[in-house]
Amino acid sequence: MSGHLGPPPTPRVGPPPPPGPGMGAPRPAGPRELDDQLVTIYQNSITERFIGPLLPGQDSAIVTFLKPINSFNAVKKGLMQNGAAGLPPVQFKMLQRLTTIIAQAAFGNGSSTVELFNNVVLRGHTHRGVMTIRQFMTLSAADQLATIDQAWLKVCTKKSYDKPTAWMYEPTATVVQPTGAPVPSGVVPDGPGRLKMGYNGGGGRSDAFCGLGVGFRVDGSGVNAQGDIDRILRDGMTTQLKNGWLMRDIKGWEVEGTVVDLDTSAPRVWSTKNDLFNESAVCIARNMYGATAFPTREFNGPAVLWAVDVSGLVGFDTEKYQTTLGHGRQWRPGEKAYLRIPPANLIGYLRFEKRGVPDTTGGWKFMIPDDASWTFCGGWGAMGGSSSGRADRVKGYVLSQLTAWRGVEHTISGAFDFAT
Repeated sequence: MSGHLGPPPTPRVGPPPPPGPGMGAPRPAGPRELDDQLVTIYQNSITERFIGPLLPGQDSAIVTFLKPINSFNAVKKGLMQNGAAGLPPVQFKMLQRLTTIIAQAAFGNGSSTVELFNNVVLRGHTHRGVMTIRQFMTLSAADQLATIDQAWLKVCTKKSYDKPTAWMYEPTATVVQPTGAPVPSGVVPDGPGRLKMGYNGGGGRSDAFCGLGVGFRVDGSGVNAQGDIDRILRDGMTTQLKNGWLMRDIKGWEVEGTVVDLDTSAPRVWSTKNDLFNESAVCIARNMYGATAFPTREFNGPAVLWAVDVSGLVGFDTEKYQTTLGHGRQWRPGEKAYLRIPPANLIGYLRFEKRGVPDTTGGWKFMIPDDASWTFCGGWGAMGGSSSGRADRVKGYVLSQLTAWRGVEHTISGAFDFAT
């Protein structure tokens, strides 16, 4: 589960490219910025001067961090978009694709900014060295896109949907550790900043995910929430890479037409963080509280929480992959990934409020209204009474989770987010 740990660092940019053949080769015509490395078009912040009385402790320099689609060096953007030095202009969407992939390396998701466009292979020919702005502008639109696709392959790796839910990893502990270990499924609040076991399955184990087959996900938020509900009830849950509103308006990414947009047949993992590229798959949390972190911790506003039936599905066990790598890499609420959640696997949904991140502790905040209730899907609403069948146990479980979490604003600290 990807998380924002502060503003992205300034991209690591190496030395400028060497001159052409021969000592003192003449510089090609045009502004000298055209011979800077391609990654230097990315500028993720702007500094403004505050005019007016300052608050105590406020600096006159105000730094604003930008979304990837807005993260341009203004001068270089103008040169590329307007076709400086007689070179073909670069489409604005292509420029936004560029800054989107550069931002991934700047955030540390994979590779380095220098390596993104180093030794690019196009049509069987290797462009030796680090690509410059000028070199990128001379490429056809198809080759520009191929260059960006190669950068994507350097920051994320394809995995496989190959594990049945019943065979996925689930912690067997019955006590919630303060930090480090994966959190058992079905936990509930135990006072401010604490969690305790809230579900015992077969043999007293907390197997609400693998055993009972229930997971949770937030899908749908903001002004489009009702439209998202209608879409999900009709089509099920699919990769968020195809959700243009989320990718552009919320995350500020332009991925349309790139390899990660066109090939969503498998989940992808960030090459350095070893964390799931969330939008490449349908992410499901073992724990209800964990799902409330989706789609971003920072989002503040209405959202829709779903309970889903994962029994019988085959997916990618993100959590097992992370725990195998060791502590410090796994998301504690437990993440699993699927290609799709069919409409028949929707148990129910409810509306709640995401309330951004705490000031200092990391994590996130959310509030489920006291009068919130599940809207059950399909035949789930008609079930009740008996505790002998799985369907009734599933419904009883999701109802008990709602009862435990609603009515109070919860702050999930960083200790119950990622392992530390």
